[in-house]
Amino acid sequence: MKKQFPHLIILLFILIFTVISCSNNSSDNSKTAIEKPITDSSNIVFILIDDMGWDVFGNYPGITGTKATTPNIDALAKDGITFINFWTNPVCTPTRASLLTGKYNFRTGVGGVQTPPTATLKSSEVVIQKYINDKTANKYATALVGKWHVSANNDLTAPESFGINYFSGFLTGAVSDYYNWTQTSNGVQQNSTTYATTQLVDSSIIWIKQQSKPFFLWLAFNAPHTPFHRPPLNLITNQSLSDNTAAINADKYTYYLASIEAMDKEIGRLISSLTASQKENTVFVIMGDNGTPGQVAQEPYTANGTKSTLFQGGINTPLIISGKNITRKNVVETALVQAQDLFPTFAAIAGAGSGNYMDGISINPLFTNANATKRTYVYTEQFGQSSPTTDGYTIRNSNYKLIHLEDGTEYLFKLSTDPFEQNNLISSTSNTEAQENLVQLRVLKTNL
Repeated sequence: MKKQFPHLIILLFILIFTVISCSNNSSDNSKTAIEKPITDSSNIVFILIDDMGWDVFGNYPGITGTKATTPNIDALAKDGITFINFWTNPVCTPTRASLLTGKYNFRTGVGGVQTPPTATLKSSEVVIQKYINDKTANKYATALVGKWHVSANNDLTAPESFGINYFSGFLTGAVSDYYNWTQTSNGVQQNSTTYATTQLVDSSIIWIKQQSKPFFLWLAFNAPHTPFHRPPLNLITNQSLSDNTAAINADKYTYYLASIEAMDKEIGRLISSLTASQKENTVFVIMGDNGTPGQVAQEPYTANGTKSTLFQGGINTPLIISGKNITRKNVVETALVQAQDLFPTFAAIAGAGSGNYMDGISINPLFTNANATKRTYVYTEQFGQSSPTTDGYTIRNSNYKLIHLEDGTEYLFKLSTDPFEQNNLISSTSNTEAQENLVQLRVLKTNL
């Protein structure tokens, strides 16, 4: 026993030292987990542009004319993928409902902007921000900055009640004045005299700087939606542009383009505010919510329909995706994509699932593989606008598009050879291919 005692003392000392050491290491690891930002999930910066179609932006094949100056968005396109066959709804509220829920509008009941029953998202809907955090144990900080417009205008905490962590912006369809507007934050409203586009980017930058975990920023600009105005001169090229109501009314298109240029410059400021590691870890998604409004729309869309219609000028809008894990660069992608597809796409980026969700199909495989499986059709609609000559639905496959309006009028276009819808084939009974596709499209609609 006397011989073993020293050994027992040594063993006891080793045991105590090990316990203390493990305890200290545990405390250090716990502290690191709290303070160290999580970097194993991609950030998402989603920029939603209001009322901007292909006729005034970008390089859509076959569209020429004067377009907005957008070097920052162009740079994102060059570094990623431009989807030229992307469909939204003809007006903003149903598009936002489609993005938020991943559902067709006849499932949500949100089909227009005019009457509350068809312009208000039900509180029972699960929006993408809540879906992601439900699936990832609240891994993401989520914010919606800018335009909401899917709830009553007096519901000051609507975005937060859907599960979005932070909201700062406006609840209505547009600001009444870019330099004098009502900003809602944390359920409180106050007047803002800062140029709206600048203020929304300011709010976004401040919010991002406060985050210590992956973030999902949904930045919904008012620009270039009406009212038309002259942006601050530091944001535009034309320093001689007059800030005069008569001049604006006489040349709305020039001021509309200036609004897009100012927005692009502020997008550049937002991107520049990110740290190098944040940029490397961020997926940037930019899209238009519907086509260009008629008063400033350009050829070839003015011939038949722009915003508020089911023609291409109302629903075929820009979609650009670049950033982390987007290995295809400076690509123009012709795959069919619809607004509902962004729900599962965002979910996949955030590690909250992949593949299909409701009426959406993730386009993430196309980020790296040009030969990935693609959609065979897209669908969109408009209802509740009290206009049977524009309300209705449209559906297309790779070649043909059917428009069916509430007043019974129908159009059939072969978009693969007639992308700007000049030749209605609905009555071309001698065209066997057209009639076969018409039957197929009607069957697809029936099976939705």
